[in-house]
Amino acid sequence: MLTIALEQIRMRAFHGFYPEEQVIGNDFIVDVSVTFPETSPVDGLSDTVNYQDLFTVVKTVMDVPRPLLEQVVEAISNAVREKYPRIKRTQVSLRKMNPPMGADIRNSLVSLEREY
Repeated sequence: MLTIALEQIRMRAFHGFYPEEQVIGNDFIVDVSVTFPETSPVDGLSDTVNYQDLFTVVKTVMDVPRPLLEQVVEAISNAVREKYPRIKRTQVSLRKMNPPMGADIRNSLVSLEREY
């Protein structure tokens, strides 16, 4: 099995349950990892997962505000699997930096791992 990943993609987005989060926005960090059967040798992009495409999928999903972070990681996972049906596993983690909780918290975290 071969794994391709992008780690600590930093983005500004407008996800959140509270109306002010959807106006003010927040900083997010996304990690996405996919595992698929190895094609040996890997001679071109058709033999692997293009991480530029992976980034484009993440950005497209992050551009659509959602009230729950669980919805965001699910949408990323589904979109990646749709683009690359041969994927056997996805793992997506989403950190909301400085969540509005009235306390000094670095980030909240939602993570989804799926096997196909």
